[in-house]
Amino acid sequence: GLGKTIEAGLILTELIARRRVRRILVVCPAALQQQWQEELREKFGLECPVMDRAEAFRIQRELGMDANPWTVTPRAITSMDYLRQQDVIESFLASTRRLGRPDGTDLAWDVLIVDEAHNLAPASFGDDSLRTRMLRELIPHFEHRLFLTATPHNGYTLSFSGLLELLDPVRFSQTTTLTDAEHRQIQTVMVRRLKS
Repeated sequence: GLGKTIEAGLILTELIARRRVRRILVVCPAALQQQWQEELREKFGLECPVMDRAEAFRIQRELGMDANPWTVTPRAITSMDYLRQQDVIESFLASTRRLGRPDGTDLAWDVLIVDEAHNLAPASFGDDSLRTRMLRELIPHFEHRLFLTATPHNGYTLSFSGLLELLDPVRFSQTTTLTDAEHRQIQTVMVRRLKS
């Protein structure tokens, strides 16, 4: 209800209009995939198929079993739990090698949008979840990253700073306490909207 999808759509359409981005991946909980698809289509005229097992099979039926579903469309919406499956993430990573840019970089995708990003935050204690590991594998293949969440902080600075590090590893590192300088850096990358 805070308008995160609308803000993301505004950012996307601006970047597309400026010809800064082409390949877009939205990662969200499965229950939100249809909402994302409808909002991007109805409000911004952006067609983004939902990439799931059924869509992957449909693409492979049409183009052959060797077809990598991630190379077929320049835009996709997928669930975090679908993408974290070993065969799916491997297929995605294979698409980045094939679609790598001529200059030798492997930034085959332009924009990564993660909705409900707090679900992929690094663990405060113990090992990272499969979702977090999946996000760590995705990050290097995107030039732009947009994390959306109404719950950015679970009370553990280590987890929050780890999420910030995934967003921008140049500015942030996972830590147990944030310095004043780090708080200032957070203000440069975080937009906070309240219902009021």
